[in-house]
Amino acid sequence: MQSLETRGGVKKAAIGVDIGGTSVKLGLVNPRGQVALRDSFLTGHTPGRAGLLNLLVSHIRRFGKEAARSGFKVLGVGIGAPGPIDVRKGLVHFFPNIPGWRNTPLKKILQSRTHLPVWVDNDAGVMALAEYFFGAGRGSRNVIALTLGTGIGGGLVIDGKLFSGPAFSAAEVGHIIINEKGRLCACGNRGCVEAYVGGRSFIREVKARLKKGAKSVLSSWLRTRNTALTPLLVAQAARRGDPFSKKIWRETGEHLGTALAGLCNVLNPEKIILGGGMAGNGRLIFGPVIATIRKKAFPIAARSVKVVPAKLGVDAGLVGAAALVFSNKGTREAR
Repeated sequence: MQSLETRGGVKKAAIGVDIGGTSVKLGLVNPRGQVALRDSFLTGHTPGRAGLLNLLVSHIRRFGKEAARSGFKVLGVGIGAPGPIDVRKGLVHFFPNIPGWRNTPLKKILQSRTHLPVWVDNDAGVMALAEYFFGAGRGSRNVIALTLGTGIGGGLVIDGKLFSGPAFSAAEVGHIIINEKGRLCACGNRGCVEAYVGGRSFIREVKARLKKGAKSVLSSWLRTRNTALTPLLVAQAARRGDPFSKKIWRETGEHLGTALAGLCNVLNPEKIILGGGMAGNGRLIFGPVIATIRKKAFPIAARSVKVVPAKLGVDAGLVGAAALVFSNKGTREAR
């Protein structure tokens, strides 16, 4: 275990847990966001909710023992969980991709079995908290952080605090409606930004246009290569100058920029942080996002915001979960 910073003779740390549909990641994290110890296990290799809970508890207990042997004081456990959470109670309403967790009092269960304080929040929210404290949001007070993947996850940090709303359902940026008669979204509404920017919708639209006869190097690549159509493949085509692919990426960035321009007018954030696989395509999406914000947001709001890539990558979930502990414990080193 690597050395962590000591404050006032006591080395402090939190256990961060990132629960995903494929795996659960754990980390022992200090108040500077450094990960000293990490581990993971596959979500699907446990028999039901009880099995997953048992495995999670055993990992947390082991982390606690390892920390104590190395002289660390564990302040608590933070959980980033996929799906709607009652943050106040630490209650999981359900996990979209993990069956059997409906109305689970996760905080109460873990506190009882680990004898440590526990905080639970939505995984997109803890990603925002991680970037705010330790990543691209450092030095700001008002931040919008989005994960652009198959769908769009989001978190809002307002005046230095993660904003969840009274029903803990805030920051659903992917479901801002940008075209009220537009594409059907997975949520059931039409015209949500996720229906234009989410990776699944992006690929669906590319396939539809190619099927209608759009000319693109992608058609020959898909015929001659043993490869799947992915956003990365479309990005490669765009970087090679394929007009079709360049247009698709420009439109995608403009759709996202339209939603973000509205948020700039409402919230006046200092930074908008974009992470996830879609954001990994760099200038192809950042360029039109920034141009659209400058065009559509009020000038004063557009001038004062910076759109930047996320910094923490795969560690954002577990580091952000640990940040739940630091922020609730008032650990000043976290900022």
